[in-house]
Amino acid sequence: MPSTTMPVLIEKARSRVKKPHCLEGTTAFLFACLLALTPAAAQTSKPEPTHSDKPIQDKWALIVGISSFKNSNIPRLNYAAKDAADFYNFLIKDAGFAPDHVRILLDEKASQRRVMSELGSKFLARVAKRDDLVVLFFSTHGSPAQMDLRGDNYLVAHDSDPDDLFASGIEMQRVLDATNKRVLTDRVLLILDACHSGALKPGAKGMKRAANFDAEALAQGSGQMVICSSSTDEQSFESRRYKNGVFTKHLIDSMHGGGKPKELAAAFSELKEKVSTEVLEDRQMRQTPVLNSQWDGGALVLAAAAVNPQQLPAIVKEELEPDSSETLKLAVQSKSRQSQEASSSSPENSRGNRAVTANGFSTTSDTSEKLVLSSDYFKEEGDPKQLLRAYNATIRENPREAEMFYKRACIYIQLKQWIPAHNDLAHAQRVDPNSARIYLALAYVFRKMNDPVSASRSIEQALFLNPSLPADKKLPAAIEFGD
Repeated sequence: MPSTTMPVLIEKARSRVKKPHCLEGTTAFLFACLLALTPAAAQTSKPEPTHSDKPIQDKWALIVGISSFKNSNIPRLNYAAKDAADFYNFLIKDAGFAPDHVRILLDEKASQRRVMSELGSKFLARVAKRDDLVVLFFSTHGSPAQMDLRGDNYLVAHDSDPDDLFASGIEMQRVLDATNKRVLTDRVLLILDACHSGALKPGAKGMKRAANFDAEALAQGSGQMVICSSSTDEQSFESRRYKNGVFTKHLIDSMHGGGKPKELAAAFSELKEKVSTEVLEDRQMRQTPVLNSQWDGGALVLAAAAVNPQQLPAIVKEELEPDSSETLKLAVQSKSRQSQEASSSSPENSRGNRAVTANGFSTTSDTSEKLVLSSDYFKEEGDPKQLLRAYNATIRENPREAEMFYKRACIYIQLKQWIPAHNDLAHAQRVDPNSARIYLALAYVFRKMNDPVSASRSIEQALFLNPSLPADKKLPAAIEFGD
């Protein structure tokens, strides 16, 4: 308000007030002044922005990716750690996150203790403040509620025991509780590239067939935004076209937005269509990413600049254990070399190293002991059509018997019906995830479906199970394809 108008307003106020001797210069005069000043004040005052409309002050992230697991009963994932590394690089290089504001835990560093410590005590709980943005990204196996006595859902840590997830898994309810109660911001984006329905299908993330994460329930629990890589009754797949999970690859590509920052909702619409299309074309199955938002305020743009970025406090930095950032480049290069070796067609490999040959997979390059996979190896004695009818009847009576699905798949192999053979083997695999012969049959079927990478991975998984097999069922040192 201009200073020259104040005396005029006060004089007007004085003229309005009758001056009884007991009130002059007291409350009545002050009240009259307020009456005179109120209209002018109303014209110049601006409403305070609500909390939801305030800009992001700073940005923090915790990224977890696990491809290899301590427990041999948990199958390796091809690209989960690489997905996490790629998302880490996206946040730092393209989304404006300060490198020391992003923590990444890969493979052996992603133990249950480390993940919960970084979330609830050592890192995010100490640095995130009101109006900051926190991003949580997980790429690993998921376990279904049916695997737990009380029906709880878990992410699988590097050191998880699938037979005791309560004690060793990353319980989703604990993640949500830590986010709500210990991380002092209500601007949280949770991204899950994991599913509960995937069983042990090659390229799928999940422990056994069951319901996937429920994005709506998780968003209700956290009060924020949750993106799941597939809906509750679907799997999340790794790609057959490139070395990434289908979801994470399209998530990053969509948020690039042609080099321009893009609202997350718009990026999600784009990735949803691309993920669904690729999985349908490549696997004849469904994968539909889900976004559920309890976000309060303007549209979220991950690349939006923080308006008040802070330095990572020295005491926090000093007390943090090393994450995977220093060894990330080396780890990615190493995994890339392993992948190249697994898909190489060259038989020239050093003695004692596993190698994929032109015909199959062998543990050594010069051994004479080998197994040849051909249609005869899977042949069932008897008329295939009669056996098929018998197995159909048995499966209708007992749809949970892995042995019958395996035997019926063998009949389909003899009949050269590769898709139903694959479907039966995938079902048998979900029921009995530790059967080496199911993986061998899958390898043969994948080869016939012109998918040599999945064929090699299936043989590798069969050999991985070899030490646990009875002596009379152990696999030979080399496995090759015949016909």
